[in-house]
Amino acid sequence: MKSAVLAILFSFHFLSAQPFTNYHRFNSPLPDNSVRCIAIDTQGRKWFGTDYGLAVFDDTVWNVYTTLNSGLTDNSIKRICFDANGEAWICTSVGGINRFDGTTWTSYTTFNSGITSDVTRYIDIDVNDVKWICTDNGLNRFDNVSWTHWDITNSSMPVNSLGSVKTENDSVRYVGTVNGGFLTMEDTAFTLYSLQNMGFPDNSVPDISIDSFGYKWCATPAGGLVRFFGTSAFVYNFSNSTIPSETFDAVATDSAGNVYLGSYDKGVVRKQGSIFFSYNTSNSPLPDDLIYSIAIERTGIIWAGTSSQGVVRIDESLYVGTDVLEKTNAISCYPNPVKDVLHVAGGKGLVAEVFNSVGEKVISTELFKDGITPVSFRNFPAGIYFISIDNTLSRRIVKL
Repeated sequence: MKSAVLAILFSFHFLSAQPFTNYHRFNSPLPDNSVRCIAIDTQGRKWFGTDYGLAVFDDTVWNVYTTLNSGLTDNSIKRICFDANGEAWICTSVGGINRFDGTTWTSYTTFNSGITSDVTRYIDIDVNDVKWICTDNGLNRFDNVSWTHWDITNSSMPVNSLGSVKTENDSVRYVGTVNGGFLTMEDTAFTLYSLQNMGFPDNSVPDISIDSFGYKWCATPAGGLVRFFGTSAFVYNFSNSTIPSETFDAVATDSAGNVYLGSYDKGVVRKQGSIFFSYNTSNSPLPDDLIYSIAIERTGIIWAGTSSQGVVRIDESLYVGTDVLEKTNAISCYPNPVKDVLHVAGGKGLVAEVFNSVGEKVISTELFKDGITPVSFRNFPAGIYFISIDNTLSRRIVKL
């Protein structure tokens, strides 16, 4: 089906470079302020899925698509992915899957295809251009000709309600369920990791990202951040890291290995090495602390979809918060590399925490209000450590 009307066009030029730029329905054509998903295509265009339509933005022009002016079958957009030809595959809340090649719309629903439900939540496309789709009625595979599905009746899947899927290669997939745990799928065999059988911290996984090192990063709504590799899961939570929240809805990774998270209560959370930092409404211009979606451009620009304040463009290279700048200028750590004792000068009663290379906290101490605080490294093995001061300022420390 072809679009009946060309989507709304709107020209917007940056007046000046800003670290935070907020687009919402009152200052842009964004159709709704609840931005559920963000995808960036090979041309650098940003695709925003909202609760009331789809918006595509190329940094100058907006195109907006709804059920009134296009072939969309539902205005509530849950996920967007691009195939080998650059065509967009769009998950909707109750309208199945929509495919859009820039001109023509094609829908896949329970009425005209082999998909098992019109409630679609997540899609990923593997190296063979096969589509993997999460629904409330199991996992669907579409090879552009035929459909295959897995559910509780024909596999060892614990539940039918699925929230996320990521493909690692042509034979391995990772599936996040809704209240059923985390699944690995090799060929057609499932292995379950859950609260009950493997100590996985949460039985729901709404988003998964695979970084360049092969680590699988799982956002959980109540169990913190999970790093999964092989058959092992390492959990970042309040007890073993500086992570500012344990409730997440979105995760993305960049080429440098940094992890960005959309939290329910602390805005955008960044993990850099073993150090966590949060951009939130208290310490930055971020307008909303509940973040539904995260995407990262090749240039390093961060896009965050909020629950009620539209979408935010974040250029970290331009942002240094006042509190960060003051602490950076006031605190020094020496010697580095260190053999026995690291000296921390300044800090005014702040808390310093030291983490090893896998993110385990090994020291927590209050800095002297005046003078120099000694931090002993004598009993630690040689290697890389990170010192975090007040959950904000971080330093990489080499132990000889």
